[in-house]
Amino acid sequence: MRPAFAAALAVLLLPLAARADILPEGHKGIELSIRVDAQVPSGKALVLANTFEGGTLIVPGTDQKISWHPLGGEMQLRLVAAGEGDKIKTAGADLDRDKIKPLLATAAVCAPPFAGVRTIVDTSPAVEVRWTWRATIDGNKCSAELVKQEYLDATGKAVPAPGPAEPPKPVNAPLADPPRPADAPSPTTPPAPAPAPVKAADPPAAKAQESASGCDAGGSAPGGLAGLALVWLLRRRRR
Repeated sequence: MRPAFAAALAVLLLPLAARADILPEGHKGIELSIRVDAQVPSGKALVLANTFEGGTLIVPGTDQKISWHPLGGEMQLRLVAAGEGDKIKTAGADLDRDKIKPLLATAAVCAPPFAGVRTIVDTSPAVEVRWTWRATIDGNKCSAELVKQEYLDATGKAVPAPGPAEPPKPVNAPLADPPRPADAPSPTTPPAPAPAPVKAADPPAAKAQESASGCDAGGSAPGGLAGLALVWLLRRRRR
């Protein structure tokens, strides 16, 4: 990549990084460094993949400043051929990540990936976080273990790891609505009055008796005739 194009790319990338690095309240930025203790055989090179430049050539036994951004992915130690290590170093100086990616794709993995640190709470005296690794190389194979991760103050002295930040306090938070009074009980509707009992109708009046004269004439007529006959017989005997 030409220097002019690399400079233009840096101008485009740096504002994006700055926008992503807006510090939250109560935080500060921190520097990163790495140290890898290893015996690297001739013809091989150790590289830290996914740094801000795309890849960083490791100098064994040296404390190296590194830069990292979350958009680049987690960092990882890898083993490459010495010639590829030189190409990665040159491409990283030009921020040519596209040229570095295929070189790292065939590299031997030494250890699991790990994330960098961008900010810590501003109450911590730490100004730098450092990872110390120990790597073992056997031919084309590589293995590495993390010895320690420590936070250092401005004098290089190790200090306790910073704790999590306190949650931000609400500013001009709206007041809670006052409790709503309980709804008044609705008036109970009085029950409807029971219907008045219906009086039973009086039984029909007994049929008026027939007049005595009519009934007597019809009922006593035979008795009257018998009496007259009896009187008539008595009179004939007296004669």
